[in-house]
Amino acid sequence: MSLLGDIIDRVLFPNRELHVIPVLDGAFSPNQRLDQGRRLGDEIERPDDIALGPDGALYVSTGNRILRCTGDDFNTRAVFATLEGPVGGLACSPDGRLLACVSGVGLVALSPVGKIVGRLESAGGERISCPLSVTVATDGAVYLTDGSRNNPPELWLTDLMQNRPPSGRLIGCDSSLGGARVSADKLAWPLGVIVSADGKEVWVAESWAHRLTAFSRAGDHRRVIVKNYSGYPARLARAADGGVWMAFLALRTQLTEFVLRERAFCEEMMRTVPSELWIGPALDGRLNPREPTQIGRIKKLGIQKPWAPPRSYGLVARLDARGVATGTLHSRVDGWVHGITTVRPIGSRVLAVSKGRDCLVELPVGRGAEEG
Repeated sequence: MSLLGDIIDRVLFPNRELHVIPVLDGAFSPNQRLDQGRRLGDEIERPDDIALGPDGALYVSTGNRILRCTGDDFNTRAVFATLEGPVGGLACSPDGRLLACVSGVGLVALSPVGKIVGRLESAGGERISCPLSVTVATDGAVYLTDGSRNNPPELWLTDLMQNRPPSGRLIGCDSSLGGARVSADKLAWPLGVIVSADGKEVWVAESWAHRLTAFSRAGDHRRVIVKNYSGYPARLARAADGGVWMAFLALRTQLTEFVLRERAFCEEMMRTVPSELWIGPALDGRLNPREPTQIGRIKKLGIQKPWAPPRSYGLVARLDARGVATGTLHSRVDGWVHGITTVRPIGSRVLAVSKGRDCLVELPVGRGAEEG
């Protein structure tokens, strides 16, 4: 029936795009550069995002807390704030406030001593229940993404596997978190957001649609920058030269794409199998012997093939000012830096958040991140 449906679909809609998984080549050619990175400090349980404060400290979201990290390698850590739900995206405003996306709450603003001094809980008459990322324009305007009307951020895999019509939103507001407006709707888990180098557009990475889209800040235009990635794009960060860093949660696989189309099988799997064993992407993939079919990863005696179909993977891309990839860093199936949710320039260094492996990593990209 699925094949028949595909045939009918192609006859009735011959111009409809098929999102075939692109081959990893060109700028995306596999390498082991992520595994050459340097782990910073001790383990942090499921870190999600980072932001550099005006005081030179690094702020890290983990669970329902934000850590304040100092020292040469940010390995002196203290709890900066404990919030009402899991904390995701972070950004610092020009006036020194820390903006934090809090699951089930919305966007909160924190003073330099960790006190809540502002909130944005709804936009367009609806609550912001799945805030994913936030960014601040040079003029102080704030943009955040609300990932889904169906699931909170911590149920990201459930949201993917349900394969519902996109329900994410791009929301803009002023520097005081007032005047909230919905700038774009029906987005497919918009995990990354950033204002373009010229300040005229907001770029959004839609994870489940595998694309990068630009929205005019004037609200009169949208364009697709990249329509189909090999992986699930995550957060975006501005580089000093006007380029962009992009993180990827994981790579797509033919098996996952097949399961997403076979709705009866997928829904039965979700009802009867623990979520960590679903046929789908994972942030860690630490060789649980009960993983689905092992996806061809084990060769012999537990040795993993680096070129095998990945359940988890590490991938970071460097984009130019037009959004074209100029280079990538990989941690392949047998690597140790998987599940990258964020990559950001911090001073002269570039740091990545490996949520899958519970750590912060300094990337081997050279001085000033110019070799990325």
